[in-house]
Amino acid sequence: MPLKRYIPPLIGSILVFMATVFLLDTFASKPSEVVIELKAKVLENDLFQLFYLQEGASSFSEKNSVRVNVKGDTAYQKIKFIIPLDTLITKFRLDVGRNSKQKPMRFERIDLKALHTSFEYTMSESFMPNVNITQKDGQYITNSTTKSYDPFFISKFNVQQIIETLKEDQPFASKPIAYLIAFVFSLALFISLFLKDVRIGQIQLDPYILVFALIIAVPSLVKLFQIDEAGEMTEKRELTPEPEFVFSKTFPAEYESYFNDNFGLRPTIIKWSNNIKVGLFRDSSKPELVQFGSRGFLFFNQYSVDDGGIYASYSNLNRVSDGQLEKAYQMHAKLKTELAENGITYILGFWPNKHSIYSDYLPFSMKMQIKNDSSLADQVVDYFGKRKIPIFDIRADMLKKGRERQLYCKFDSHWNSSGAYEAYASFCRQTFDALGLDPFPLADFDIKYRKTQKGDLTNLLGIDSITGYYDKLPLYSLKDKSKKFRYVAPKGFPKNTIITENDNCGNDKTVVVFRDSYTIALVQFLSLHFSKVIYVWKSPVDRATVEKIKPDIVILGVVERRLPYLLGTVK
Repeated sequence: MPLKRYIPPLIGSILVFMATVFLLDTFASKPSEVVIELKAKVLENDLFQLFYLQEGASSFSEKNSVRVNVKGDTAYQKIKFIIPLDTLITKFRLDVGRNSKQKPMRFERIDLKALHTSFEYTMSESFMPNVNITQKDGQYITNSTTKSYDPFFISKFNVQQIIETLKEDQPFASKPIAYLIAFVFSLALFISLFLKDVRIGQIQLDPYILVFALIIAVPSLVKLFQIDEAGEMTEKRELTPEPEFVFSKTFPAEYESYFNDNFGLRPTIIKWSNNIKVGLFRDSSKPELVQFGSRGFLFFNQYSVDDGGIYASYSNLNRVSDGQLEKAYQMHAKLKTELAENGITYILGFWPNKHSIYSDYLPFSMKMQIKNDSSLADQVVDYFGKRKIPIFDIRADMLKKGRERQLYCKFDSHWNSSGAYEAYASFCRQTFDALGLDPFPLADFDIKYRKTQKGDLTNLLGIDSITGYYDKLPLYSLKDKSKKFRYVAPKGFPKNTIITENDNCGNDKTVVVFRDSYTIALVQFLSLHFSKVIYVWKSPVDRATVEKIKPDIVILGVVERRLPYLLGTVK
């Protein structure tokens, strides 16, 4: 066969290879999150927490932190924390456990990754341990050398410089994947050009079948050689683990489930698909979870009561009978009386849904789901008000202020700090007779803004951002630093408990707030008024916690969609 038969296909395939690599290298994507991966040997079950200090902030806070449950193991494991890259970060604090009986640990390295760029550090050289940690023979030993057990490391390297580098635009695909894709395309072209003049009887294999087989094989090759994209899927579920190989009837089905969740390029393919559907067509990839509203707003659309029941809430399908209202009233009336007998003030109420304040921005399909003129919130406020147990209801104030400025995040199901401030101010006014709180004026705060394209709703869609969509999140900081409070480690309390102490508030009152995620943004305002506030993620009121703390005030406040939990109609 003449050598010249190879030359045109070879030249064409080389050109295609070079063009494909160039195009994949030219198309850039902006990282939206950074993965901090700690390779460690942790022998006992524990809870690790990474705090990140944002530019302009003066202290670490629970709001800007990520918690990871660590399962004890004799082998090294990778512990991953994922944090947003929507602002600059200046310092890290890594809390390495709540288990005071933890055995000596080993830390091999810690990596910071964003898409294809990564930086590697060692704990001994790049992080400084506090007094609860000692190092001996390559092991880190945690101990209670002070009154509390709170072992942590503080970063010593230039975090801000690294974050600035990680935030830079990066190629669409990493080099190994770009080369693999280019090789498949160039090989397909070579086979097609080389075989186009060959008669069918001279070959045994159709070139297109070969190309198809190569394309099918790419995910397996990626998985085999571990050259998949760095990054995490945000699916809000555990991916199927690899089953142990055994000869059984169930193994094939178990392995199929594992493969479907873990084949090569799966995160990349899903991410590309979601970005095309959402970014190009403005069509939700998961309409049962998230819907596009007007003015750039996304709206939570989850049906399940276990996940908040927002569908039943905004559609007014979760209304209850008078009998259920009476039962709920009796429960809270009894609790209010019993607490009052022990000198404890009881405050009860709810925070409005994003859907209630910005109902005009709801998509037409969601507006069509609204079935009744009044909501469960209307029922509760009216019924309890007639029975002389006031419930704080800040909807009217939020509706008014919501026309003046944006109070809820566009890409998140929660309010922003401006919404939390207006909620706090309205709460103070409505509960003044019981609590006597005068809200800090807005002029007492410095307000800065940071741009973001991400929130829990974009996470549910499985995307990093939406082209052309962005939000400006307000950041509040108190001008008078002498009135600030501090965060305290929640030792001995349930998971997600937040504790603050304030020596500058002018009283010695202790408050317990039974709350959900909406209260997190309120901490920066409410904690300015009390000596100690314990925010417990639980509803309704847990009597055992109250008896343990013996507070002066108990506040129960949940987001509107979780009113069934407050009423006891859902457990």
